[in-house]
Amino acid sequence: MSTSTRFVSLFLAVALVAVAASAPVFAQSETPSDEEMQQLLEEGVALYNDNVEQLDVSFARSLIAGKTVNVYVEDGDETHVFSASVQDDMRIDDISTGPNDEASTRITTDRQTLETIADSPDPLAEVQDALADDRIRVSGEKGHPVDQVVWTVANTFKGFFL
Repeated sequence: MSTSTRFVSLFLAVALVAVAASAPVFAQSETPSDEEMQQLLEEGVALYNDNVEQLDVSFARSLIAGKTVNVYVEDGDETHVFSASVQDDMRIDDISTGPNDEASTRITTDRQTLETIADSPDPLAEVQDALADDRIRVSGEKGHPVDQVVWTVANTFKGFFL
C-alpha cells in the first residue's frame, strides 16, 4: 500500500470506517440525528486512537497532524457536519457537531457510501475504492487556499496511487 493510500485509509478509517461499522444503527432510523452520528464518530475515534501506534501514519503526519478537519456526511436532504482535531501524535480528539471555522481539511461523503463500507468484508479496500471514484472526497476547506491547492494537486494525481 502506498504512503498516500495509507494516509487516506488511516484518516478515513477514523472519520468513516468506524462510523460505518455502526451503520445498522442508521438503518433503524431514516434520518439519524447529529447526536447519534457524533456518538458513532466518537466510538470510531476511540477505536482508532487505541490502535494508532500500530499504523504507519508518517505520511499523514506531515499533512494533517495538529490540524482540524471537518467531515460532511450527506444523507438525503440533510448534511451532517462534524469537526475533529488531529493531534501531533495523530490521535484524534475534540469531536464536535458542526463545522469548525479553523478546519483546513474537508472530507465529504454520503450515508450510502458509509453503509457500503460497513457491509464490505474489506472496509479499507472499500474506502480506497470510494476515494478513487469520488464517493469520498478530501479537499481543502473553504477559506484555506493553501490546503485547497495541496488537496487539488493530490486529487489530480490520486489515480496513480489508488
